[in-house]
Amino acid sequence: MSTKLQYTPLDNVGLNGLNLQANPASLDTSWLTKADNVMLKESGRISFRKGLKQNILKTTAKVGAIGENGAGVVVAAVGTNMYTVDFTTPDTPWTAAFATGGSASDWQIIDFNRELYCVQDGHTPIELDSGTWTALPSTSGYAAPAGVTTFDPSCGMGFYGRLWVGGITEEKDVVYYSDLLNAHAWASGSAGAIDLKTVWGTDDIVAIAPFYGKLVIFGKSNIVIYGGPSEPTTMALDEVIRGIGCVSRDSIQSVGDDLYFLSSTGVRSLSRTTEKDNVPLQDLSLTIKDTIIRNISQSTNAKAIYVEDEGLYVLTFTSLNITYVFDIKHETPSGTPRITTWSFNNDIGPSSFSYTDSKGFLLGQNIGSISTYEGFYDKEYISGGTYTDTSYTGNFKSTWIDLGQGAVASLLKKFKAVIDGGSGTTVGFRWYKDFGSAPSNTTNFLLNPSATGIKALFGASSSLYGASKYAPIFGMKEHDIQLSGSAKYLQLEMTAQTAGTSFSLQDMTLLYKQGKIR
Repeated sequence: MSTKLQYTPLDNVGLNGLNLQANPASLDTSWLTKADNVMLKESGRISFRKGLKQNILKTTAKVGAIGENGAGVVVAAVGTNMYTVDFTTPDTPWTAAFATGGSASDWQIIDFNRELYCVQDGHTPIELDSGTWTALPSTSGYAAPAGVTTFDPSCGMGFYGRLWVGGITEEKDVVYYSDLLNAHAWASGSAGAIDLKTVWGTDDIVAIAPFYGKLVIFGKSNIVIYGGPSEPTTMALDEVIRGIGCVSRDSIQSVGDDLYFLSSTGVRSLSRTTEKDNVPLQDLSLTIKDTIIRNISQSTNAKAIYVEDEGLYVLTFTSLNITYVFDIKHETPSGTPRITTWSFNNDIGPSSFSYTDSKGFLLGQNIGSISTYEGFYDKEYISGGTYTDTSYTGNFKSTWIDLGQGAVASLLKKFKAVIDGGSGTTVGFRWYKDFGSAPSNTTNFLLNPSATGIKALFGASSSLYGASKYAPIFGMKEHDIQLSGSAKYLQLEMTAQTAGTSFSLQDMTLLYKQGKIR
């Protein structure tokens, strides 16, 4: 007698994003064990990331930093030069070249008092004042802090009416602040310094940031918080957080009412509660902890950006071709953002980020161009307004799905997937059985949803079921894949190469029958 066909709906697959920390055999289906070049929509549906569209002709070196002044002028550091970027002439965008006198382009660009100040470890600071670049020591009224021979700060902040810097070669643990509204005066007026030797012992300043009217100083292994920085002579030490610091200056981002940063053990938040004045720390990368610690051990050259309109904290390891995307719109059961990854071909990956008023989200690239985040191709600008479209591959893999038969293996019958959009995209599907590492053969199918009509539940919008209960809906289509063999546990993997259109996985279902005990 034939056994009854059973089914397992997989409507929550990937809802919580990537989890590389827990045993994939014990995770429920809301997690993924691989999620590359994909995003999770607000509903939890898996879709492609957007593409990187180059806006200008590439140069010969990475774009190490991007910034914008109060007048909406975008500047970029490329190799040993700083440029003004003219997006209206994409073939010749690099204008007003200024030799920085440095050997690298990993500047921190600080907007202060409608001018730009740039600092980099071991380099003389530079300034963009009224459209003209100058080395800071060459500006009118400049004087280095008292007792400092070589003023070469590695990090800074323009806030509370002053420019604050730290990490100079002579005094790695001293923060210097300028005179009020005068970033040239470091030895006169109300300029001064904060010596942290008696505060945190031995540590180097990595970054400085504002936080709820307070001054936060990040060391490699400690964090110091001062209250009342608007009046430095009376500001007081609020808290010292020991054992946790920041390993990358450019990982620090203001995210709503919080600060995100990369510590030696992963991405953390410096959050504040209304119930208490102390500042708790939260580990945001719990689900990828071991993997990201391994990334940090390989390179601490990391850059981050908060893309507010998409609710994303994006962190890239520029030399590793790995980018983590923290979706803060959705909180997982572990209280962390859901995470996916991006990877890029041909060295087009991000080398810097900026969110500008005039151009929005900009990504500096290792290949030497500046791109925006749009469309569903990675687009290389050639010249004369022409582009080369390059497909990229999205890939995700589920956890191990228990087919619920106990000691009885299930006879695999069919896999159903409802997919919205993605016209012209070829999707590859394969599966793994019973914790094995060898996949099935790949089954490919083409996405070709109906291009006309009105979206409805089962066909025509004028009736409950339309002409046919299974008539395809505009924009969506159900795809059937025949399965074979038997298994107690199943893992699913889908790979799709972009064809310039949006793709969204709406629903999946497994069908199987009871098999034999084994």
